[in-house]
Amino acid sequence: MLKLYCFPRSGNSREVKIVLAEKNIPFEPIDVHANKEVKESPEFKKASPKGTVPAIVDEDTYLSEAFLINQYLDEKYPSPRLMPKDASEREVIKQFVAKIDKSMVLNIGLLVIECILKSKEQQKENFKAKKRREVADAMKELDKQLEGKEYLFGDFSLADVAVTPHIAALPILGSGIPRELKNMTAWFGRIQARPSFGQSIL
Repeated sequence: MLKLYCFPRSGNSREVKIVLAEKNIPFEPIDVHANKEVKESPEFKKASPKGTVPAIVDEDTYLSEAFLINQYLDEKYPSPRLMPKDASEREVIKQFVAKIDKSMVLNIGLLVIECILKSKEQQKENFKAKKRREVADAMKELDKQLEGKEYLFGDFSLADVAVTPHIAALPILGSGIPRELKNMTAWFGRIQARPSFGQSIL
């Protein structure tokens, strides 16, 4: 059975859980942060040389980083397909994910560190305001991308997976999708209605 080294609160771990749920792939979740011995194990170190989650062990395959894992899963377990068959269309999604990782996902992660993990005295208000603006700008771009579509590239894909857990984390920052972004609001409603959304929390 596939092993998923993860951390329950990790948005990146949740990305992989969504794909596993969409494809009905059985797996064994292993919480790296709950067990120091796991983090020091040869198997985990081989799967994730940097010591980050998520990481998987699937037979003879050892792999880390959410998007790389999800591409691997989509190729090995192609039903349902979460990336286009056409190579040029796949490349567009890859570039999109790389861009959104920098413009939104990274900034949400930095806000979690600043707002949740640091004390009030350590927090920098100017930094938080700057990152919130950058996240808001990224969401406006997502709203434009969703114009006339149910999902970011028409059909549900790894692009939607790459965004979902991080948008879902906004409430813990006292934030959310602005009401005026109607395309994003409708999109997130569809995302929440998918069984994989709830299953990825477990």
